[in-house]
Amino acid sequence: MNRSTIICVDNEEVILNSLGEQLKRHFGKNYDIELAQKGSEVLDLCEELTEEGIEIPVIISDQRMPEISGDKLLIKVHHHYPKTLKILLTGQADAVSVGNIVNVGALYRFLSKPWQETDLILTIKEAIHSYEQDKQITEQNKLLKKINQKLHNSLSLLQATLEATAEGILVIDNIGRVISFNQTFINLWSIPHSIATNNDKNQSLAFLLTQLKTPEIFEAILVKNRDINEQQNNQLLELNNNKIFNYSWQPQKLNGKMIGRVFSFRDITEQKQAEAIIKHQALHDPLTNVANRIYFEERLCIALNQAQQTQKMLAVMFLDLDHFKEINDTLGHGIGDKLLQRFVECLQQCVRDKDLICRLGGDEFLILLPDINHRTDVSAIAQRILTKLTVPFVIENNTLHISSSIGIAIYPDHGQDTDTLVQKADVALYYVKQQGRNNYHFFQ
Repeated sequence: MNRSTIICVDNEEVILNSLGEQLKRHFGKNYDIELAQKGSEVLDLCEELTEEGIEIPVIISDQRMPEISGDKLLIKVHHHYPKTLKILLTGQADAVSVGNIVNVGALYRFLSKPWQETDLILTIKEAIHSYEQDKQITEQNKLLKKINQKLHNSLSLLQATLEATAEGILVIDNIGRVISFNQTFINLWSIPHSIATNNDKNQSLAFLLTQLKTPEIFEAILVKNRDINEQQNNQLLELNNNKIFNYSWQPQKLNGKMIGRVFSFRDITEQKQAEAIIKHQALHDPLTNVANRIYFEERLCIALNQAQQTQKMLAVMFLDLDHFKEINDTLGHGIGDKLLQRFVECLQQCVRDKDLICRLGGDEFLILLPDINHRTDVSAIAQRILTKLTVPFVIENNTLHISSSIGIAIYPDHGQDTDTLVQKADVALYYVKQQGRNNYHFFQ
């Protein structure tokens, strides 16, 4: 039996080989790894593998390639191979490209370059898991269609089939009355024995609704969608205990007429939690847990749009720690890392809840200050930071006296886009350095 194949494409051979080696280490036992340097090679490879009956669960593509960009390539792949999950690697926060590919539903996730191997592998594992679950759903739907063709409303045979599936199954008639459910459904929803065994099976459905955060949404589906003959897949339900269930439903017909529906439920809480962790890791600095540049620029774009609509100002602060390198070189990176963490705690105490702190790398930080009425609001926060830093930090018996240099750029005075504002704030920071550090300065 042919093994499934993971495809990687990057026009830079060194990066492509590095990516291939990482994937072979982690997935080579169960999957073939194919490498390509051009988009056309990927399309040809997909066609060949598909003709041979080989599945392609995941394609990983670089964004910047000469022949065709990664987002356009993955959109093409999506049109021909919608089941294959696509991961985009980008060296910069290209919001337009990512937005385009997300809008057509062609992107599973994007990662910034250079990537962390642990993040990449975890993302691919989740993608493969999602791909396999989608296959299971497809197989389950095929099973439900076979049930529809063979049962002809025979409840005894239907019940036997339902008990054989691993998903929670609920069967209702065309006016929303409960006909049957399996034991997995009872276990999944923790339905009390007295309700589950009651002759009035609608009590089980009523109990289900009490477990939902928004029961009216699912109740509306039961009532309003009675005449919809198409199956519905991958809908989500949030429970009061914070669990998340995925459900699908399949119409049941007799002689071409819809007589009811079969709902299938499964618990995907762990999957969603893993996805949330991956998303957080993709947008936050691992050392300080504040935003990374990708998340900062995303939020700054949103803030700029809001500022244009409200005619208010916003500010971008560019900060670094004075003489941080000397502390790092003298006391070691361990002390340096802890100092950065303490510095972030200091910043968090000085800014507002609506502000966003970002670590660019090393001891360089950005702060987004939206919804500003006057420059004095920004000056007050900058001065608060400088004053807070007059109190020395004690880290592992080392008393550290530190200060910060702060450059500030204001929208709309100093720029109206992300790159310009960050650049002007950086220029203002350089001016502070030249004037002796431990101060703040607005760009001029």
